[in-house]
Formats: sequence, structure tokens, C-alpha cells
Amino acid sequence: MASTKEQPRGKILVVDDEEPVGRLLELWLAEEGYTVRRASSFEQACDWMGKESFDLVTLDIMMPVVDGLQSLRWFREYHPEVGVVMATALGEMDLVIEAMRLGAYSYMVKPFKLELVAHELARALERQRLVAENLSYQRELEQKVEEQTRQLRAAYVHLERQVKELEGRDQLVRCQSEGPTPQQACQVIMEVLYQVLGGEAAVLYESEGEGKGLVPIATLDEAGQVGTEGLAEDSREWVKKNALAVQVYSNRQGHHQPGQGTALPLLYQEEVLGVLWVRGLDGEAQQEERNLLWRLGQAAALVLWAARVKEQLDSGQLQVDELLKMQ
Repeated sequence: MASTKEQPRGKILVVDDEEPVGRLLELWLAEEGYTVRRASSFEQACDWMGKESFDLVTLDIMMPVVDGLQSLRWFREYHPEVGVVMATALGEMDLVIEAMRLGAYSYMVKPFKLELVAHELARALERQRLVAENLSYQRELEQKVEEQTRQLRAAYVHLERQVKELEGRDQLVRCQSEGPTPQQACQVIMEVLYQVLGGEAAVLYESEGEGKGLVPIATLDEAGQVGTEGLAEDSREWVKKNALAVQVYSNRQGHHQPGQGTALPLLYQEEVLGVLWVRGLDGEAQQEERNLLWRLGQAAALVLWAARVKEQLDSGQLQVDELLKMQ
């Protein structure tokens, strides 16, 4: 026998219900420089596998309660990175063939010839090393693919959001150029908001005039339904419930308050035409949506301004020549 090696050659679990046989392998493998643990049953083998990691298992093919083939199936399912070498008697070759089909690396014939055992174990450990490297490479590759997929998905979501924003802003520009009525302006603004941001409830408030406060002129629910009728009747209640909108109207600056929503003033040449309030958009993950909302607000303000101009022209409050003089 060779002398004990300075560096362990590998870690082996010897599983054999025959005490003399298992003990012989344990001592001999230790002298050969392997780190060795021994189990006399499948249950003890499971216990060792739960506590430590192994490169190789020598598994007796004939054991009581849970035999070698059943044990092998368990090792292949739960520890595919561990190599298995079967220990068998000469009359059990049919079982050995089945074991090889199930994934055993090799086999050792009892009574053991230690030189042959040494050869089989060295070959099995080399195969186990290659299998372990391959599994490691596969896991690394899967992680890279998963990360790239995650990055591609995030890039796609970002691109999709940008496309929706451009489409929404184009829709608002078209609405502005067509000279919408106030109701048409509200309808388009809220529809674009739903298309771009999804199912967040929102309220569009209009300024009653300098110093007169706000009245709700349109609502949006989670299903994308826009409401523009009957809001003025409960305008005080609407405004009372939304202190954030009132605050934004007063200080002319957009603001996000966790738990209370996001509100921004719709400004045209320093005049607050209205306030747009959106529920939710909380957390750092939705900062991009809040930034998107600010940008939509600029286009929405122009739509409200166009609706006001049309209304004033239709009512005679504004003449065409006066409109042409406006900057």
C-alpha cells in the first residue's frame, strides 16, 4: 500500500452494511490519501450527505431495507454531481448492468483486489471531476443567460414605455392642433394617461381662476374608464379629499407623496391651467413613471390651453386677431 498523501486526493463516502468490508475500504482509502466517511445503511448515507459534500460514493449493491439500486436512484436525483461506484459480488452482474444504466460510474468486485480498486476509483474520480466541471459550467451559463434575459426584458420594458410615451404625446399634440372642446381635451388626456401608465386611478382638476381654487373635470379608474359628467356637483368633496392637489396648485410645483399619490401643475406661460393627480407610483422602482408623468403633463397643459382658446373663440370672448397676437 502507498503511504498517506500530504494533500487529500478526494472525499469518499463508503456505504456498506458489512462492517469488515466497509472498515477495510475505509482504512485502505485513508492510507491512500483520501478523506473517508463510512455508512452502514442508506439512512446513514443520507445523514452524511446532509452534513458534508463528497466527490465519490462506493455503494454496496446488496443492502437490507434500501438496496443499492434504490440508493443509486436517490443519489442520481439529489446529488448528480457525486460519482457512484458500485461494490458487488461476482454473481450479481445483472444488477451491475442495471446500475450502470441508472448512472453508476463503475463497479468493484468482492472480494476486493486493492490494485483494481485503486484503478477504478482513480478513473471514477477523474470522470466525477469532469462531470462537476461541466455542471459548474452549465450553472454559470444558465446564470449568464438568466441575467441577459433579465437585462433584455428590462430593456424591452423600457423601450416599450418610450414607444407608448411617444405615441401618447403624439396623440396629445394632434388633439391640441384640432382645437378640442374641454370635454374632448379631458377625454384624450386621461386616455393617454391610461395607455402610458396603466391601471392607476387619476383625477384632472381645473383652475376656476386666479385665487378661486380647483374643480374636478375628469376622472380615470383602474379599468381605463374616463368620467367627465357630474363632477362639479361634488367638487368641494373632491378637492377636500385631495390635499396634495391643492398643495401643488398653490406652490406650482409637482410633488410625490408616498401613500397619497403624485400631482403636478399643468402650466401654460406660468399660468396654472389645472392639476393632474395620479394614485400610487410609490417607491424607487416607479421613479421613471413619475418622470414620464411630468413630461406628459407639459403636453397635457397645451391641450387644456387649446380647449380654453376654442371655448373662448366659440363664445366670442376671444377674437381671432387677439389670438394671433398671443405669444
